[in-house]
Parts: sequence; structure tokens; C-alpha cells
Amino acid sequence: MKTIVSNTSPLIGLSNIGKLDVLHKVFGRVFIPPAVRREFGEELPEWIEVTSPENRPLVSALSKLLGAGESEAIALAIELGADFLIPDDLKARKIARELGINVIGTAGVLLLAKKRGVVDEVKPLLTLLVEKGFRISDDVIRIIPKAAGED
Repeated sequence: MKTIVSNTSPLIGLSNIGKLDVLHKVFGRVFIPPAVRREFGEELPEWIEVTSPENRPLVSALSKLLGAGESEAIALAIELGADFLIPDDLKARKIARELGINVIGTAGVLLLAKKRGVVDEVKPLLTLLVEKGFRISDDVIRIIPKAAGED
């Protein structure tokens, strides 16, 4: 099983459309740092494990550029040798990539879910995310369904 660390936005977005379980069905266990737990604010399912990053100097340095959840998530991904970090913020994604972390966004998670038979369609879920206030670029809304064979 792959090691996955998530930031807050995928948890909130997927929870808002009733699809938080997609993370579990695609990845199994998902790690989050304490700041993400606080930002999420909902009760966590048993498959989400809260783990504190130990490299506080790195968290502190990152927090000058990013929010607390993103900073801790990036540090935790490095410490765990995560296969993927799931952030949606473009700045967080850029910094994570510069630090050698593989990233995938919420839309990419939904694409993986479709490819693995976890969801039937991606496009309606992307539309629902946007309706619930989740920000997704027009390019992503156009590209992901095509990649899923829906357009």
C-alpha cells in the first residue's frame, strides 16, 4: 500500500460532496498532520491517521510561505517518504514538487478513483465540488473528464 499524506482541502471538498471515502477506497490509509486535523474540524474516520511531523524547523520555514496545514503536510510527506501528497493549493504543490514530493490534487484523486472503478463518473463530481465552493480551474474541469474517457 502506498503512503499518502493529505492537506485539508481534499478532505473538506470530498466530505462536502459525500465522497470522503474515495480516499480510503483508492489509497487505504491516509496520513494527516495535526494542523490539518484542526482545519478539517470534523470527526475523522479510522483510516485517517494523525501523525505529527518531527522536523519543526522545516515546518517553521515552510510556514513563512504557506499555511499551517500545508507546511505540516509537506514536512510529514518528506518524513514518511510519502508516495503522494494531496494538496490543491498551487503554491503548496509547487513547493512540494521542488522538495521532490509527488503531488496529486483532488481532481486527480477522482480520476484515479474512476480508473480503479471506485466511482462511475468524474465530471458530475467535479461539478458538485464547484457548486459547493471548491475552486477548480476550467482547464482541470475540461481535462480530467477527457482523461477519464467521459468526453
